[in-house]
Amino acid sequence: MQANPGVGLADVRDALLALPHPFTRAAVHDVARDLRLNAADLRGCLNFSPGAYTRTRWYAGDRFEILVLCWLPGQASPIHDHARSICTMSIVQGVCRTEMFEVADGRPSESFHHGESAPLTATGIEECGAGRVITVEGGDIHRVGCPSDAAEPLVTVHFYLPPIVEMRCYDAATGQCRMSRPETLSPAFA
Repeated sequence: MQANPGVGLADVRDALLALPHPFTRAAVHDVARDLRLNAADLRGCLNFSPGAYTRTRWYAGDRFEILVLCWLPGQASPIHDHARSICTMSIVQGVCRTEMFEVADGRPSESFHHGESAPLTATGIEECGAGRVITVEGGDIHRVGCPSDAAEPLVTVHFYLPPIVEMRCYDAATGQCRMSRPETLSPAFA
């Protein structure tokens, strides 16, 4: 049997557009796992910054958006949830470190409001490389980044279904919740 050669980003976008609504975590993951890219395929979206990781929009629609995230060694997202969105992340280059958290008292992340503290407990850490696909949704809480000892920068493609307008971020030391609107770059060609 011949291995699946994979598909490009436009093919994944079109396959997501064809999925019935509402999206399911499994269906989105199944579509995204066939994505095969290298950094050269994302030339116009590779925006590295020494100050923080960057998020560059590749596609925006009412039902979902596709972003290219670029991370230098040592850069990481805040601890955050995904509002009411499914987030599927495909690792294009480098090593991705994902730390998962849960609210220690079992309450859903949606129950926390700006300024409240959520008692977070770390539940696991995973490092994985290019070709791996990870899917989280809604109340899943995690932090993503490029390990400080990484040999190369990290490039990931994220599918947010629906687009995230606002999400909860949590202070790593205190668990204090703040509502955040993610900053996204929009290249001229998009």
